[in-house]
Amino acid sequence: MSQLAADIGKTNYLKVAYDPRTKPVTTAYPAHLAGYLVARYGLKPGDTLLDLGCGRGEMLAAFAQTGLACHGLDQSPDAGSCSPGASVLQADITKDVYPYPDNTFDVVFLKSVIEHVWEPGHMLAEILRILKPGGRALFLTPDFSSCVREFYEDPTHVRAYLVRSMRILLTMSGYDEVEAERFCHHERIWNSALGTLAADVCWRVLPLSWARWLAQTTGTKFVRWACERQILASGAKPA
Repeated sequence: MSQLAADIGKTNYLKVAYDPRTKPVTTAYPAHLAGYLVARYGLKPGDTLLDLGCGRGEMLAAFAQTGLACHGLDQSPDAGSCSPGASVLQADITKDVYPYPDNTFDVVFLKSVIEHVWEPGHMLAEILRILKPGGRALFLTPDFSSCVREFYEDPTHVRAYLVRSMRILLTMSGYDEVEAERFCHHERIWNSALGTLAADVCWRVLPLSWARWLAQTTGTKFVRWACERQILASGAKPA
């Protein structure tokens, strides 16, 4: 990649891909997701969390509201605008040594990041280095089987993942207690057997393009996020 291309990616991605006119910041979803993940993984107030590739910082602010001690790291100089009280540092997460000592964080969280990294080995090694022994990394990335036609709508996506490939990647990279599953970005699905059943029916019968159209036409986000699934993967640093 040329230096010009790298600079363009650093300065323009958040402004274009996360334009507030198309992706508003005033939604309740980050708080719902943060609360779900905190409960699911047994995180406690005071635990240290790094939001790696934190972008605008919505998730950073949401995690901070649960009582976690939150930090952000991103390559963009515009990162963290939605979380002005958090410590947000700038680095190229694909090649720089992260500006934290060994064994710093209880949790490292990445939402929609790993699919932008062509060679994730350095990033995964740095995450292990800065995690405390027994600390856990949490990854959210598009499930390629759910969005084959739509994955490259984002021109900065360079690597696609499936549930099995995420398990293999994390295991090969030295993580313990590796888990991966398809995940729906809708709170009605997380803790409801009926919601899960309805979502599975939508996922099996509706192409994503139809699900998006139905969601836009009816205002029912459930249909879209039942079909446009991500992978939730995690792995722990060996104790």
